[in-house]
Amino acid sequence: MEPKKAEGTGGAPALDPELAGVVEEIRDYWDARTLGVQYVSDPTLERGTAEYFAHIRPWMNPYKFPWIMERIEAEARRIGKGGHLLEIGCGMGFDSLEFLKRGVRVTATDLTPAAVATARRHFEVEGVRAEEVREANALALPFADESFDAVWSNGVLHATGDTPRAIREVWRVLRPGGRAIISHFYRKPSWMYLVHRLGRENIEHRDADPPVNEFYTDEEILAMFEDFEVESAEREHHRALPVAKRGPKAVLYRTLFRPVYNLLPEPLALRWAYKLSVTAVKPEEG
Repeated sequence: MEPKKAEGTGGAPALDPELAGVVEEIRDYWDARTLGVQYVSDPTLERGTAEYFAHIRPWMNPYKFPWIMERIEAEARRIGKGGHLLEIGCGMGFDSLEFLKRGVRVTATDLTPAAVATARRHFEVEGVRAEEVREANALALPFADESFDAVWSNGVLHATGDTPRAIREVWRVLRPGGRAIISHFYRKPSWMYLVHRLGRENIEHRDADPPVNEFYTDEEILAMFEDFEVESAEREHHRALPVAKRGPKAVLYRTLFRPVYNLLPEPLALRWAYKLSVTAVKPEEG
């Protein structure tokens, strides 16, 4: 029997009630905690101002991690000016902004109204124009089949409530030959998995972690891309990173765990890398 199609979701199957409830929890969590707000150390800054975005920019992915900017530059060249990219989980729009600066057409989406409003404002401040900035659920994207030349998602799909389904949606909306650039699946085993589970430490925000934050083995992640041609699968964040958190655990992390762990030889450290990034291509028809 064919799965029921959700109205207005471009052919994606409707969510069952249990999964829909999980998505609502995820939306509520992130609507109150748009990625980036945890890095605001000056309470006098007004959200949505140029000063606000400049203040948190050093902590955001393309600027904090040079390899993310390198990936954006390489993929923007491959997609080409005028190529159409979908970002799933745009947050405040920092990644989409860099693609827009390089001439790529961008449709930026996020599950939450707060992120969408902030990303729209961010693009206005920077003087760029996206094709569209809108709310969208990664599990039921509101786009027709084969709509995009590329899909970019950074640290999002493992937190959607159904990662395999999210990747099937990426497949569906990509044109044949289109590129899926999906960064930062959480890995296990990894140093962060150890800190998170044994240290009972929140990954995202000090008060609470998201309702869903899945960790996978490399084999489990790659199995989700079985219909794609995987171009690369790179382990990243194999060194313990700087953190903006405060408190006793943060002090122990900075003064004990991080310096000791980062002495591990490179090959051993790579075995414990925190994240896996996958770049894959939807095969041409025939």
